[in-house]
Amino acid sequence: MIIGNWKMNTARADAVALAEAVANIEHQASTRVGICPPALWIDPIAHILEGSSILLGAQDCIGDQFGAQTGCINADMAHDAGCAMAILGHSERRARFGETSASLLPAVAAVLETGMFPVFCVGETQEERESGRALDVVAKQIRPLLTAGLDLGGIVIAYEPVWAIGTGLSATRADIEEMHATVRDVLGRTDALVLYGGSVSPESADEVFSAEGVSGALVGGASLNADKFAAIVAAWERK
Repeated sequence: MIIGNWKMNTARADAVALAEAVANIEHQASTRVGICPPALWIDPIAHILEGSSILLGAQDCIGDQFGAQTGCINADMAHDAGCAMAILGHSERRARFGETSASLLPAVAAVLETGMFPVFCVGETQEERESGRALDVVAKQIRPLLTAGLDLGGIVIAYEPVWAIGTGLSATRADIEEMHATVRDVLGRTDALVLYGGSVSPESADEVFSAEGVSGALVGGASLNADKFAAIVAAWERK
C-alpha cells in the first residue's frame, strides 16, 4: 500500500491536474495506491478517480455524528464524498492540536463503521529517540486501540519517525525493522499492515522497502509530484 498525503498543499487547479496524473499511474492489482488531498478538493478528485484503481482518502475526520462542530468533517461525510480511508493521528495534528491515541478512538471506530479503513499514525520525536524511549513511546500510542473493542484487522498503522518528516532524514533499516516488529508485537497481529512514513522519496524508497516488515509507505512531499510518486510505487513493486 502506497498512500500520498498532500497535507495543506495545492490550489484547486493544481490538485485536479495532479489527481489526473496519479489516476494514470500503472501498478499491479496487488498494490493499493491512494491519495489524501485537502478536504476541499475531495469532491472534484472523487470524480476524477471514478473508475480508476486509485483510492481516495481524507487527511482527518472526527468521530462525532452530525451536529455543531464548526469546521470539522465526520467519517460519514468523508465516506459519502467517496473516501475509502482516513488518516488519523498524524504527528502534525498530535503536536499542533493535542490529539492523542485515546482521543482518536471515536474517530477510529466511526471510520471502521463506515467501511473505510483508518491509517493510524504513530511515531517518536528526536528527543524520544535519542533518549532510548522510541519503542516505549510508540507502544504506548498503540495500546489504546487494544482496549476499545475495535476490529484491529481493519486498521492500517503508519509509523512516522517525527524527526524524519520534512527533514530529508530517514530511519536506518535496522530502526525501521525493529519498530515495525514492535508495532506488530503490541497489536498481537503478525499480518498487520504497517507503513513507513518518514520522508519517503524515490531516492530512499528502495532502502526503506528492503526493510523486513514494511507493508508500504505513507508519502508526504514526494506525493505532490506525480512522477516521484509513480517512482515510489515502482520501487515498491520491484522490491
